[in-house]
Amino acid sequence: MIMSKKKKQIKSLPLSEIAYQRIKELIVTLKLGPGDQVDEEWVAKELSIGRTPIREALFRLNAENLVEIVHGRGFFVQDITLSNLKDLFETMLILERSAVALAANRIKKDQVEDLERINSDLRQAWLEKNFLHVTLLNSRFHRFIYKATENTFLFSYLDNLQNQSQRLAYMCFSKDLASYDMQSHAELSIKDHQSLIEVLKQGNDLEAVNLISEHVRLFQRRVNHFILPSLDILDAVTSSQGINS
Repeated sequence: MIMSKKKKQIKSLPLSEIAYQRIKELIVTLKLGPGDQVDEEWVAKELSIGRTPIREALFRLNAENLVEIVHGRGFFVQDITLSNLKDLFETMLILERSAVALAANRIKKDQVEDLERINSDLRQAWLEKNFLHVTLLNSRFHRFIYKATENTFLFSYLDNLQNQSQRLAYMCFSKDLASYDMQSHAELSIKDHQSLIEVLKQGNDLEAVNLISEHVRLFQRRVNHFILPSLDILDAVTSSQGINS
């Protein structure tokens, strides 16, 4: 019964939205890796959808900086470089701090309850090692905080950053590294979320800013370790520019 309802909901979505969600999932899960060309003909055949909705989805993903247009060749998945990683974390740290400061003063009781529910689901997803679910739930948690800011411009900017960070999260969380304790990372992440919920509930904006700063750095360290396991280049760059102060 639940499955049939879900299928009905999917069928009721516009074709361009179905194409968007599917292509985005392929990018997040790295089935379409950085630099790969998006084969429009294959996607059309795979989804039984015409080329026009797929084009609409690709232009939307281009606006989110997940794909780039190479004139005369088509759509390619945006590459991941050290430069754009540095830019991503600098921006994320600045905007996440602003978001939790506003949310601490504006969040409603039902929104706090939503955050608690999402964090509980996230804990279960970690236990099940369902890394796509972990990635999507983590983004959902942060997006609910952005919504609580009641600031549409800030929500829009941070929503775009979440789109960028999702594939980084999946890339790092779905691969075990002997040199990195993923279980400890998961526990710290869940604990950070719970602590953040408590200070938002109390309206403590200063402590919320401190907590989210450490939480962003936790994610940054995991990405650094995955991309450059022997070098903490991003930490060194961001520290030298004063954003960790």
